[in-house]
This record gives sequence, structure tokens and C-alpha cells, in this order.
Amino acid sequence: MIDLPTTLSYIEVSQDEDTPSIIIGIYDVLLPCRRYRVTFKLAEVGKVSLTTEFLLRLIHTVDGMPETTVAKFFDFKPQEMAYLLNDAVSLGYISRDAGRLWLTTAGRLLFVPWDEAPQIYNVETRTMSVGFDMLSFSPEEKTRIEHFDSRLPELPIDPAIAGNARDRIPTSFKHHFNDLTSRRQLRQVNRKSLYSIDEIVSTDRFTAIVPIVVKALRSNPAQGEPDLLTWRGEEYLESRPQITSAVAQFVDELRMSRPPDASAHYQLLADLAPDLMHEYTNKEGVSVMRFYREVSALKGRGFSVNRRTVPILGPLVNVSNAKLVIDAIKRTAANSPISCIPQKFYWRAPANLYWGLNRALPKLCGQISEYLETKTGEDAPSPVPVLIRTAGNRGPERAFSKTLEISDKALPSSIEILLVPGLSVAVLVHLPLEDSQGHAVPLGFVSFDASVIQRVERLLQEVSEIELPLERVTEDMIDLPTNS
Repeated sequence: MIDLPTTLSYIEVSQDEDTPSIIIGIYDVLLPCRRYRVTFKLAEVGKVSLTTEFLLRLIHTVDGMPETTVAKFFDFKPQEMAYLLNDAVSLGYISRDAGRLWLTTAGRLLFVPWDEAPQIYNVETRTMSVGFDMLSFSPEEKTRIEHFDSRLPELPIDPAIAGNARDRIPTSFKHHFNDLTSRRQLRQVNRKSLYSIDEIVSTDRFTAIVPIVVKALRSNPAQGEPDLLTWRGEEYLESRPQITSAVAQFVDELRMSRPPDASAHYQLLADLAPDLMHEYTNKEGVSVMRFYREVSALKGRGFSVNRRTVPILGPLVNVSNAKLVIDAIKRTAANSPISCIPQKFYWRAPANLYWGLNRALPKLCGQISEYLETKTGEDAPSPVPVLIRTAGNRGPERAFSKTLEISDKALPSSIEILLVPGLSVAVLVHLPLEDSQGHAVPLGFVSFDASVIQRVERLLQEVSEIELPLERVTEDMIDLPTNS
């Protein structure tokens, strides 16, 4: 038994069957950022005695007041008066001349028109290294980037804005100053105000990961819209229209034209899993919309004794589908000998733009490898994922240990296949359902049915070289569900 990793890509984008929307895509994109070293001054209201403050107010009202008059005002003895004057003079706020008291320039600057009290500040210089994204110029923390992440697409920067990026930092730093100090738990800074920004120095460039969930209404599945709530809250997103606009443009680029031979793509589902698809197939081919409507209406349907092939909707890395993939492998591998465990499993990538460019893909590959490794023994090599792709489709190759290239005519371009030889298989078609152009809606099945697995194995053997386990899983080895 293994558990799915508790990561953003798996857990927080799980499909709620009671909502009117469905998940048709999960992507991670890079948000370009840069760190800046900001030198600034903090001001804190200075602490002076109440008597000194009243003295400043008095001289501000009657500049040049005689010292004797001041002494009478406070009813001070000569010693007390000397202490008071020494304090004010040492601070540089009052000067003494011919027995009279005058405000210095610094003393006059303490007073503002809307406040009778002197604004006395202690000023200190600080330096802070802060990251800002290069689209909205909002603070962004630098996080760890994995080897796989460098293949993720990057949100574009407006060249006109990038040219004067550093000029935008002071305004953003002022606007977010309280948030920056609070985030870094600088309690002593929180009691002070920003006095000035003295220097901005750009340093290293970095990228942040922005997870995007593409959702569509069940009634209009080919019209996808981006959902960024797994990344940040609504209030944050509303104040960063540059980012939401760039993400919307990215999702719009995912739209594709439905190919003339689309029926052949879905026919492959019927050829590979005829028992599942026979209800949706007639002499004209697969009734795609009927299949879609029934699959989208299913709630938490899993495997059973009489149901070894389960229809699915949405990307394989979505939580509900990933659970089915893992469950199918567990049921066939749990009681199987080492000879039934394959040394490689295969993932055929569809040609769809940006397919697989999300962090959940290498995580799911890793989970499958780790589970199969527990069945092969310590001396055997760890089973590895192999990417099957066409020559012109690079895709997320860094999620895989090996790559096989096939002709672009070998299989329909929209077909995705995840085959764990002898144990399980998942097949999806990535096409708009009805409209001539729109977002692809992944639709297909997950199966641990032996006949379905063998059909997929033969299909891949016709177009590439794949390795099969030494022995096949027998019926008594399968961990069948107890429910009917």
C-alpha cells in the first residue's frame, strides 16, 4: 500500500462532483522574478520627557521667549531649569542667545501644520533583500526549484515594463512595506515607519511556480477557464491583474482544433476496452457526448469485482484519477511474485501543447516506481518510467528515466497511454468534445483487466520496443474489491 503524496498538485485540485465545473487540465508555469537589495531608513518617534515636549511647543508658539519667562511658566527652580534647557539644547532643537530661547531649524522642522505636537524621530538605516515578480511587481519569495521545473513554460514579461523595472520597485516596496516586515517577523520594525528609500540594487533573477487548474462547466466542457485559487486567494489575485491576464493568455493558447479524424481517436478506446465502450458504440462509431455525459455524472466510482475497467474524465494527475492509477497497480501487484513485476513502465505523451508540464507528473512517476520497487526485492533494479513521444514533441522528458521516439503517424496524436506492463493501463483521448475548436477534455479509462492490458501492450509493441514481465499475473493473485 502506498499513499498519494500530500502535495498541492494532488490534493488541492481534487474534483468535487457536486460542483457545476470539471477539471480538464493541470499545469505549472514559471513566474519571472528578481531580487533587489533595498537600502532604506526607518523612523521611530523619539522618546523625550513630557516637559521637554511642552518646552518645544511653548517656544514654537512664542519664538525668542526669555528664559526667565519660561522658568516662571514651569515654576522651575534654577537647577531644574538648567536641566530642562540642557536636554533641549543637546538634542539640537533649541538654541540660547542673550537670555532668550529660539527654535533651531531642526526644531522648526519637528512641527507640521496639522499637528501641534513636535514630530520627533530617531532614524536608522536598514537593508533588506526582497524578491519581486516582474509582471505585477509584487513581493514574491524565492522557493526551491527542481530539475524538472526548468522545462515549465514561463509567463511572458512586457518588454516595455521590463526596461524600467527597477524604477517600479520603490513604489511597490512602500506599498508592501508593512506586509514585508510582518512576513519576516521583524517586530522592532513593525513599530517604526518607512522614512526614505535610499538605494535599489538589482541582484539575482529567479522564478516562482504558479499552479494553474483549468476548469470548464460540465455543460460546456470545451471552454476552459483558469483557476488560480490553489496558488493565492481572491483578494491577492484581484490586485495583480498583470499575472491573471498572463495566465488567461496561457490557457487561451491551449485551445486546439478538432482534427478531421477525431472519430478514429475515440475508436481506439472502443478497440482497447470493448466491454466498457460497447454501450457507447454503434455502427457510426463512438457516441462521444453520451460517453462524456455519463462519465461526468459518476461520483467516486471505483473498481469492483465485476468492474475492472473504470471510465475517467480529466488529467491522470488529478487526485481522483491518480488514486485509480495507483489502486489498479496495487490490486495486481500486491500478491504477485517478482517475475510479474515489470522493470519499466511506459507513458505515451499526446501531442497536445504543454501536456505533462506540471510537477504532479514526476511525483506520480516516482510513486509508481517506489511501489513497484517494494515488490522487486533489494537486489533488483528499481523500475523506471519511459516516455514514448514523437520526434518533434519534447514534452516533460525530465520526469522520465528513458525516452523512446515513434513516428507521428504511429498513433493518433491525442492519445495518452500509461502502461505498467502486465499490471495496469490508463488511456485518454485529449480533444475538444464537440466544437471545431476549444480546449481538450481528457476522456478515457483506467483498467487492470488482463485482456485490456494485453491489447494495449500489442498496440505499443507495433510502434515501439517495450519490455514485458517474465510472467503474467493470474486470477488468484489479484486483490479484488469486496463490493460487487
